[in-house]
Amino acid sequence: MAISKRGIYEEPGKSPYSFERYDSALERKMMVRLEDDVEVAKWQKRHGISIEWIDAHGRRCNYRPDFLVEYTDGRKALIEVKNPAMMDSPSVLRKESAAREWCRRRGMVYELATVQG
Repeated sequence: MAISKRGIYEEPGKSPYSFERYDSALERKMMVRLEDDVEVAKWQKRHGISIEWIDAHGRRCNYRPDFLVEYTDGRKALIEVKNPAMMDSPSVLRKESAAREWCRRRGMVYELATVQG
């Protein structure tokens, strides 16, 4: 399955929406994983969260994590799905640092994940 595949995930049971758009095959796999995970109460891609981060040139940028997830025990997390080859890229690491701090201030968890076949 190509990583860049886009599409619509129809009628997710744990999202408040009747469909969710995915921007890659990895995102779609994460949607399936979230739907199947008994510990996940709710998830959504269209969450409206935007986190400011500073790029390598000192410019302010905004970053939208892939998923907002609420677990059955009340924990909340932001999950970003990445191709394994991108996990150590400088921009991913900068976004991750900003997102971890954003989540820490709100009592949430940030997860940088990849999804295997």
